[in-house]
Formats: sequence, C-alpha cells, structure tokens
Amino acid sequence: MDSARDTLAQALRGIIDPGTGKDILSTGRVSGLTLSDNGTASAILLVDGLKREEAEGLEREIRAGLLKVPGVRHARIIQTSERQGPAGGAIQGVRHVVAIASGKGGVGKSTVAANLALALFRRGLSIGLLDADIHGPSAHIILGIGTRAQATAEKKLIPVKAHGLKVLGMGLMSDPDRAVAWRGPMISGAMVQMAESGLWAPLDILVVDMPPGTGDIQISLAQKLAPSGVVMVTTPQQLAVADARRAAALFRQLQVPLLGTVANMASMPGPGGLVLHPFGKVDREGLEAELGAPLLAELPLDPDVTRASDAGTPLATGPVAQTLDDVASRIARSLGLG
Repeated sequence: MDSARDTLAQALRGIIDPGTGKDILSTGRVSGLTLSDNGTASAILLVDGLKREEAEGLEREIRAGLLKVPGVRHARIIQTSERQGPAGGAIQGVRHVVAIASGKGGVGKSTVAANLALALFRRGLSIGLLDADIHGPSAHIILGIGTRAQATAEKKLIPVKAHGLKVLGMGLMSDPDRAVAWRGPMISGAMVQMAESGLWAPLDILVVDMPPGTGDIQISLAQKLAPSGVVMVTTPQQLAVADARRAAALFRQLQVPLLGTVANMASMPGPGGLVLHPFGKVDREGLEAELGAPLLAELPLDPDVTRASDAGTPLATGPVAQTLDDVASRIARSLGLG
C-alpha cells in the first residue's frame, strides 16, 4: 500500500459502516482508494445492504473525509453493488442474465464472453450464449458453428448446441457474408425478440455478448432483460479504459450491478522469458476506482487462444481458460449458484 493510499485510508478510519457498526475499511465497504496527479481522490463505495439515505449519507462523510487530506482538491465516490438479481428473471426459464460489455471494439470482448460461458459450463451449470453484436457477430466462429438456428411453428427460436452451450445470434440467423444494415431501434428490437423468443429453458445463466458502446441496444437490453450483472472487458490502454468507464457509468445509471472487470491482452511472452505489456501494465487500484468494480482477472495475449478461436475449437486448458475458470467461480458464487 503506497503512502498516498495510506493517508486516504487514515482519513476514513473513523467512519462507521451503518450496516455493521464497524469502520468502513475493515468491513470492505470502501475500496479502490487512489489519488491522481491532479489532486482527485477516488473511492469505491459498496452499497449492498444500505438504504438509499444511508448510502447517500455515507458518501457525504467519505467525501468530507477525503477533502480534509492535504493535496486533495476533488473527491470522486463511485457507488457500486454486488447484489445478485432475482432468480427467475425476465426470460422464461432463465435464472440469470449476465452481460459482457465494453466501451469500444477491439478489446477481445467476444472472445472473453464465449470462453467465460464455457468456463461457467465447466462448473456444471446450464449456460446459454446470446451474441447481441448485430454488426459484428463472432460467437459462431469462436464456437465453430456452421449451421443456422431453426424456428418452431410457433416462431420460437431453437438455440444451436455447441460445446455444451445453447447459442443464438445474428451469425446463426443471416448470411455471414452480408452486412446487416439496420438502424438502432430495429437492432434493439431484434435482439430483445431473439432473447425473449429463444427456447432457452432451463438455463442457470444466459451470457449476453453486448455490442460495444453506449447506445440504444445497451439501454434496451438492460431495461428489457433485467441482467443480474455486467462484466466489463477492457485492455489496460487508457483509450480503452476511458470508454469502458463511460459504459460502466451507463450500466450503473440503468441500475445493473457491476460484477467486475476483465483486463484483456494484459501481457504476452517475450524473448528470453521477458513478459511484455503491449497495452501498458494494469493499474489494479486505478482501474477499480475508474470503473467502480473489482478487477476479476488479467488475461494474457495468448496466440493459442487466437488460433483456437479462428478454428472454432475453444480451449478448455491453458492460462486463459484457467483464469476464466476462477472468474466463473466468483460470478457463480455472487449469483448464488455455487
């Protein structure tokens, strides 16, 4: 723990957690203490178990405490939650919806979504994967699916089974070589319809690979499907983190709990046993403070995963799969599934 964080922590040591009667640091109520070069002190406030007025009062106390520290000019408090959504959600037969999101494309979100879904399946859970990226569907490639989804006489969609997952997405519905030239409202409606008309049941978790950004489809899916939580995917690069921060803010505004963040392509092996960081080193505390969610994992840039994804033969072993097994375990526990 660096001296700046020590100083910030000391300033908050006497603030009492109304949920436990103990100080907010020892209970984990506050985490992610950082002090930036421009004098902004940041903290993550976990609001689980607090009434609204208690959370707001606690935020005021924390802000006042931080602003008393010499050198602190501004205080930024990020409220977050790890609460689980209600079992038996908006989609019939689906206990939980978990969104995988990013602020921008090119960070490996779809690869993480597919492989995290497989990791959850390896835990013995019943898992579905909805590829909601209309303009850039890729789940069918990563999972090696060469068939199209079918519909019943009642116009219910039958998910395609692949590697134990139930899968739907535009890549299973249209010509993969043709662009989908749809406008925002049409995209949103199609994805919600695909989610709601799919014959998913019974599922423990439906993993939704969200399109990048903060537009109509993110808002529609969050409001209609009532996700139990969202996992943010970013690279360590500040350009990606800045966009992820805005996406996290949108989900927070929509009252979707942030389950955590995956820092993708965080490192790669170099010559002579060196470890390279092509997008910069991960600043765990800074990333947690910026996105208001715990860092669940740092995934390496692994050529074996790239080749497996291109071939449609996802890996069940190796450093990426092993790390995502740990992430799957944390997510399952947070949802009350093991």
